[in-house]
Amino acid sequence: MTIEIADRLIKFRKKNGYSQEELADKLGLSRQAVSKWERAEASPDTDNLICLAKLYGVSLDELLSTDEDIDTIVKEQVKVDEKSKEENKDSSITLEDDDGSKVVIKGSHMECLDKDGHIIKKKPKDKFLLWLDTVDGILSGVALITYIFLGAFLGMWAYAWIFFFVPEIICSFIRAIHKRNANNVNMAFISLFVFFLVCLFLPQYIPTMSKSLWHPMWTVFLAIPLYHSVVGSINKALGKKDEDDKIVKE
Repeated sequence: MTIEIADRLIKFRKKNGYSQEELADKLGLSRQAVSKWERAEASPDTDNLICLAKLYGVSLDELLSTDEDIDTIVKEQVKVDEKSKEENKDSSITLEDDDGSKVVIKGSHMECLDKDGHIIKKKPKDKFLLWLDTVDGILSGVALITYIFLGAFLGMWAYAWIFFFVPEIICSFIRAIHKRNANNVNMAFISLFVFFLVCLFLPQYIPTMSKSLWHPMWTVFLAIPLYHSVVGSINKALGKKDEDDKIVKE
């Protein structure tokens, strides 16, 4: 919006005896919005222009006509846009929690602060765990080769697939030792491996072993909630916390 049109909006408002606040109430806007129009920092949208023209009893042409050329209008608009961007750049929104921690939003940037004003960041992934992911991939490849070998040469296609559980079981033990947290042991995979090893795999190759162990062996799955419940209670008593939940401060 040009300065000339902004001045005309001021003139019409005062001529009709409205304050900025009264005009804003009639249009259902904030006083700041009207103030920005009259400082040429923003332009009314089409609906508001129509309302202003009807309110003042003038045509849109009378409300918006200007003697300035196009280049001047464009230059003024560019200045307004740059000024608005500069103001928005410095503005920020702060959300505060009951414990004193805050989230500060500045433009497209967001920061999380603790009660002492330190920046909270998610702890970067441990390099050892990145290496362990590679080991897990290698072990999975070995498990695949083992499965193909046992299937092709010993006819174990229907049973040897249980070895696909082994890489994650091994890595979960290493992960638990590294993090010093027994909760990282993958009890679900261990229970599945033991269940299928005893009920499906071993009876095929050990004649003396019973093949009707499916019913009593389902109890092995009770070890999953029991194990994590006990370990969780111990960790809680010791004040331990999962490594993934930890934060670092700057």
